[in-house]
Amino acid sequence: MKNILVPTDFSKSAYNAVKFALHLFEANPCVFYFLNTYTPELHSNRLMAGSSSGFSQNSMAEESSEKGLKDVVRRVKKEFKNPLHRYKTISSFSLLKDAVKETIVAHDIDFVIMGAIGSSDNETIYLGRNTVRILNAVTNCPVFAIPYNFEFTKPLNIAFVSDSNHFFNSGELDPILALAKIFNSSVCMITLQHENVQLPESQELNHKLFERKLETVPHTFHQLTIDSSLSLTLDHFFDKAKCQLLVMSNSASSYMKNLCSNFVVERSKFSLKVPIVLIQEVKNSIAVGQ
Repeated sequence: MKNILVPTDFSKSAYNAVKFALHLFEANPCVFYFLNTYTPELHSNRLMAGSSSGFSQNSMAEESSEKGLKDVVRRVKKEFKNPLHRYKTISSFSLLKDAVKETIVAHDIDFVIMGAIGSSDNETIYLGRNTVRILNAVTNCPVFAIPYNFEFTKPLNIAFVSDSNHFFNSGELDPILALAKIFNSSVCMITLQHENVQLPESQELNHKLFERKLETVPHTFHQLTIDSSLSLTLDHFFDKAKCQLLVMSNSASSYMKNLCSNFVVERSKFSLKVPIVLIQEVKNSIAVGQ
């Protein structure tokens, strides 16, 4: 049984992530946790928190959150009649990143799946503020970020970008191995470089680890030289290799960690057509739990 957390703000982007999650795990027994958080703004001083006005605003926000979650479940049950799936809702008066972290621990969450952007219709944004916060805050669970208009395609080919300056631990590769086994996928192991130079020793050691760890699934190795931008380089490769999912490391020195140091990620800096999965850095080897 997989436990999947899907944060939602009830936007079109959020429901697209819901649909992605349901399609992705359609053949797997799952419990889906739909999470919505609310933090009503009080336009007065702190003393109002105990006033009837403050209580009224809290109550209205809570009712709106719970109604929105019920509507999501009602819509899901109508559109996806899957006997393998169960649905639970969590309405929380808290910050989204705190609620996500608490839910991961409380319900032993396997994957977090959310929209790359929220209710904003700003087409210049690739990763919205809440998504960036979650990517930065979650350190114990893989996180999917689903592009706004992405139409689900089964991930027959998964691309994994290996950061040249990070030596991977065996446990960090467990999510990739798990996904590949669940969907009978092939894995394209990608090493990025800015020019044609010999691989550093860390990458040679990584390759040996990848070879050993992924011996039970089809996999290939690729070296890509970054041209004008990382986005274009990866997009060209994905079109050629027909990859439907990108896995990247969220280690302290990774490209994505540096990219997510800003409040949002603009399309001018990074933008891909396929969903991203960020895996977390771990210190000790662990076995894949099936």
